[in-house]
Amino acid sequence: MRHTKIVATVGPATSAQATLEALMSAGVDVFRLNFSHGTPDSHREACRAIRDASRRLGRHVAIMQDLSGPKIRTGAIAGGGPLLLHEGEHLRIGAGETPGGPGSIFTPYGALVRAARPGDRLLLDDGRIELRVVGASPSELTAVVVNGGPLGEHKGINAPGVALPASAITDKDAADLRFGLEIGVDLVALSFVQTPEDVMRARALAKEAGRSVPFIAKIERPAAVHNLAAILDAAQGVMVARGDLGLEMPLEQVPRVQKEIIRLAREMGRPAIVATQVFESMRVEPRPTRAEVSDAANAVGEGADAIMLAGETAVGAYPVLAVRTLAAVIEDAETIPSQRVMPKVDPTGSQHGRALCEAAVTLATAGQADAIIAVTRQGGTARLLSSMRPPAPIFAAVPEEGVAGTLALLWGVVPFVTAERDCETLERFLIDHHIIRAGAVVVFVNVSSDLSRTDANFLNVQRIG
Repeated sequence: MRHTKIVATVGPATSAQATLEALMSAGVDVFRLNFSHGTPDSHREACRAIRDASRRLGRHVAIMQDLSGPKIRTGAIAGGGPLLLHEGEHLRIGAGETPGGPGSIFTPYGALVRAARPGDRLLLDDGRIELRVVGASPSELTAVVVNGGPLGEHKGINAPGVALPASAITDKDAADLRFGLEIGVDLVALSFVQTPEDVMRARALAKEAGRSVPFIAKIERPAAVHNLAAILDAAQGVMVARGDLGLEMPLEQVPRVQKEIIRLAREMGRPAIVATQVFESMRVEPRPTRAEVSDAANAVGEGADAIMLAGETAVGAYPVLAVRTLAAVIEDAETIPSQRVMPKVDPTGSQHGRALCEAAVTLATAGQADAIIAVTRQGGTARLLSSMRPPAPIFAAVPEEGVAGTLALLWGVVPFVTAERDCETLERFLIDHHIIRAGAVVVFVNVSSDLSRTDANFLNVQRIG
């Protein structure tokens, strides 16, 4: 069984019901709704279609809302653009919503104009255009074009080294978060997180809305790398968002930083997603490059919990093939086990949870068990087992659909919903629902902080059926 999960972004190329089902069959474990694009109606419809397809296929496929965050963008261009920028010419950058034109552009993000100073670099449109600030006033910047090209409307601006004051949660994000919780997303990714307070604010907003969901902190700025341990302590997962990260810091540092993020996430028992340009060439080609295949395989070897496809599935020409290809690459890469990293935290909230889970992994490994069955109410036991990276798959028996959705991202975990809590009835459920075959050797483990309960805190290995 494939342990590393696949996240796929929903977009124009994948919104059809039949395509969503084909993507699930190809191996998608989590669908990402990118709230930088689309409308509330389109996201609501995508959520409904994913749930319908998931029920038809009998799989718990999670939905992750990806909030826009304080992304800095250029404004509109008179006539619709593009605006052709030539090397050596000067360009004025103003704050506001005024359409740009020859010699000037505007950005709605006024904090950039106030924070940038002469000598700072500005990278536009994913780094395709580079500017150097040569003059600054409270209302506008003057920059010289270092690398030119056509500039379209609403393109991203990265300002490496510029201290930007914004919180990761904008007013739009707060409204989008409330909407996402309303339509039932399972996970929420926060863009441009810089401090643990960004995560705490998002959690407070979710609490006001009456829901608790795991928050995934996207690491896209050097400040986030600097505050990584504190951010991981506050968040329930992390995403190595290499697109903006590769523009906000020297490009050659990104592979090392990716390794450091994954290593620390594993130590803290947090799932890590590797994202951006995984199979970028498959937007237009039916096969990824050899370098892209090696990159994905290396992410598996580093111990990533999940790999995310963005444009490859949202707007690409071969979305289902991209997922199928990534699944094959992951399965082959997993034939070489990644280095084990023992987590320093215990999400079970008990004094004995780690000991029970370590014993379960030892039993499963020594006895060559076919599976570990984690009997869990909130998912803590499954999270701890996942972080220990056992060779056997982990089947998490949870009482609610909402809990199952939060576990779909975890390495090696397959959630299923049942009210059964004891080994005897679970054994029959597993066989009757074709989750595990009769005759398989499984390890049952249950962890509870309530030591007065006789039906909890058990560890059992047996051949079922």
